[in-house]
Amino acid sequence: MRDRVKTGIKNFDAIIAGGIPRGNQVALAGGPGAGKTLFSFEYLYNNAKEGNVSLMFSLEETSDMIIENAKAAFPDFNDIDDLISQNKLVIYGSEKTGQYVQRDTDGGSYSFNELVSGIGSLVSSYNASNLVIDSITVIKLMIKDKLSYRQLTMDLINNLRSQNVTSLMTIELDTATKEEIQFKSEFFMYDGIISLYLEGEGNNRVPILEVIKMRGSDHSFSTYPYEIKSNGIKVLSLPQMND
Repeated sequence: MRDRVKTGIKNFDAIIAGGIPRGNQVALAGGPGAGKTLFSFEYLYNNAKEGNVSLMFSLEETSDMIIENAKAAFPDFNDIDDLISQNKLVIYGSEKTGQYVQRDTDGGSYSFNELVSGIGSLVSSYNASNLVIDSITVIKLMIKDKLSYRQLTMDLINNLRSQNVTSLMTIELDTATKEEIQFKSEFFMYDGIISLYLEGEGNNRVPILEVIKMRGSDHSFSTYPYEIKSNGIKVLSLPQMND
């Protein structure tokens, strides 16, 4: 049986039979405001508290923004700064990750030649066992050629698999509503897919999650509401939702 990495998110690990199989590369997909960054941050935070080096590689937000947003959402996480100072929780924000994304000399495209090796080097240098990349969508927007995007993503996934790091890679969907989401073939490059939705209208919208696939693990096929509280995310199980 494969070793599992617990996310520590309340009630979520039970949905995937105890945790993410170690070394899996998992897509965390959702529409705007669904909580992807907070979900992935808590995954890293909980593992850092267990003594496992956890690395966030963000192409969208600066380190300060990530930390400030996490503290605002999770005020009970009062040891974030301590974990960062101990290099257990490593936040590599856009002010640092920009070096891996270079605009080509023609000014109209971007080069990601150093991205795969750069992320791999960071994982190795920090001896990180858990990783979040936020977000893969930024790369897709910058790479116009679909084949090039797919090849780079596969290279990244294979590189991280070889390092046995367990990763969440956030992907922005066009919609937050379950009924409107279509998973394209590119999603199935990943070992797992976790999807976050928002159901309802206006102030009555409820966040919902679903595990679409998880290679190497049994998992529930139900959808579950969740809430973001001061002490973390909690997945709620409704009696009428049968596995």
